[in-house]
Amino acid sequence: MPVLVLAARICPPGVEATLFAGLMSIFNAGGIVSRQLGAALTDYLGITSTQFENLALLVLITNLSSLLPLPFLRLLDTVPDDDPSGEETLDIEANVKE
Repeated sequence: MPVLVLAARICPPGVEATLFAGLMSIFNAGGIVSRQLGAALTDYLGITSTQFENLALLVLITNLSSLLPLPFLRLLDTVPDDDPSGEETLDIEANVKE
């Protein structure tokens, strides 16, 4: 959800639905790819329903792989607090808390 909040804050007016559909497509594709890579890695390590010898290595690899996107966070632009056009922006986080 933090990605959706960030996207809503930086999204130009009028293309919110297109941006949401694009993000959902990327999330769904990422889920499919991650399941396939996880299955391939499990098969490569020889883990089966009765063989758990390399399970600790699989858990270590999968947990460390969740840290891979962190270096790319600096590539994101900063989100301005106010809209440069002078229009009032919707504060999504404030509305959720109320």
